[in-house]
Amino acid sequence: MKKNYDVPMIDIHNHILFGVDDGAQDLRTSLEMIDIAHEDGIRGLILTPHCHPHRGMSSYEKILSHFEELKKVASAQFPDMNLYLGREVYFRSDVLEEVEGMDALQMCGNKIALIEFSSNVQPSYIKSSIADVQMQGLIPIVAHVERYACTIEDKSIVEEFSDMGAFIQINADDLVGNVKHEMKKVVKYLLKNDLVDFVASDAHDTERRRPLLSDAYRYIAKKYGEDYAYDLMYANPMRIIEDKL
Repeated sequence: MKKNYDVPMIDIHNHILFGVDDGAQDLRTSLEMIDIAHEDGIRGLILTPHCHPHRGMSSYEKILSHFEELKKVASAQFPDMNLYLGREVYFRSDVLEEVEGMDALQMCGNKIALIEFSSNVQPSYIKSSIADVQMQGLIPIVAHVERYACTIEDKSIVEEFSDMGAFIQINADDLVGNVKHEMKKVVKYLLKNDLVDFVASDAHDTERRRPLLSDAYRYIAKKYGEDYAYDLMYANPMRIIEDKL
């Protein structure tokens, strides 16, 4: 069994890429965030800039350009940190026609999409969106599922999303941070019932929303088992990178 201090954790959801959304605003902040992640034991980052009408709709050309610049600088400072490119897609019916091709939505260049919704989304809309994503030949990951009013009201609805073939991501801070009790209840219910596939940071900055996973890893390893923590923060993220979901 892996020990937590040996695990090179991988963060699949964050806003570390500079100048493209409401996350890091400049290259220096991106590098500071990578340093925080590195100190925490993270060795892989899938950068997921927003595709959102209010939080970031940068062109994919700009995203690619900033990614290549960051990767070049970061590789010199953090040679053992691996950077990959993804996207967090605010899902609505017309989003697939608004972006510059399916490549602009995919995780690590593979047919996987990280999708989010408005906080007051209805379960029926999440289900229809999962089906829409699958119709496009993509595998959906539902981002920070604990933050939606419908899942707070009925935690068991997440099992229906999973049964449809969607993967489920929760935020580390919603487990071990100072957040609303209702969200923590959802997260603990999902973990207890083996309904979580990924734990990620959803980091946006160097102060309030930092790229940290180790506290969540230790909590899950102690409460639910080392193997589960290993799967959520290393093995399953590697399946995204290797296109083995």
